[in-house]
Amino acid sequence: MNGFINFLYWVFVTFLLSGVFMSTADGYSSALMLSVATLPGVITAKFFIEDISFTKRLRGVFHIMCLAFAVLIIEYLCIILVDIYLINYMSEKNADLVFNPFFIWLIIIAFLSLEKLLENKMKSLTKSHQSKFIEFTSDRKKVSIEIDSITYIESCDDEVWIRTNTDTSYRTKMNISNWQMALDSRFIRIHRSYLVNRAHISKITPTKLFIGNKALEISRKYRDKSPRK
Repeated sequence: MNGFINFLYWVFVTFLLSGVFMSTADGYSSALMLSVATLPGVITAKFFIEDISFTKRLRGVFHIMCLAFAVLIIEYLCIILVDIYLINYMSEKNADLVFNPFFIWLIIIAFLSLEKLLENKMKSLTKSHQSKFIEFTSDRKKVSIEIDSITYIESCDDEVWIRTNTDTSYRTKMNISNWQMALDSRFIRIHRSYLVNRAHISKITPTKLFIGNKALEISRKYRDKSPRK
């Protein structure tokens, strides 16, 4: 997640935890401070857990146990400091809940897991958006166009032309084989000089393929792989 969304997420977590701690605190301000006191442990877990590797299982388990213990100590110290500052507001019954190690670990695991889930979802949405566009250099300028707007790609000697459905063409030095690797299954190679967007094919014969009124030759090498319409 980007910095601002990450900040909003942890603000949300802080206020949500303060609601959970209302049963242990004397008023909302005390619950909020207790919620803030749990953040150092969560941040510690978040910072170090990414570096733990399980390529060697026993070592990975040992590191996880060390991290869990360290986080627990940090949480206890922070909660005790807040409790002292708030003049011992917790009863013995409430302290049993707040200092319960399983309760602390459950909170940390729950919110870190939710953060990871949101992060993966945002990455998925970003990737989906990016896959709709492709960026390349044309005549020394950065160009970004919709992939679906590309009708076909034509290789002419040492230059490659990107033809689009807006009748705009872009010249690039990136060879057609690299374009084939950069694009997905929406595009098919029909000739050493042509890479075609399936969505823009209007007609196919045994030897030619049409993009609108433009006829493109299908070479013998690619004939068996060419689409049928």
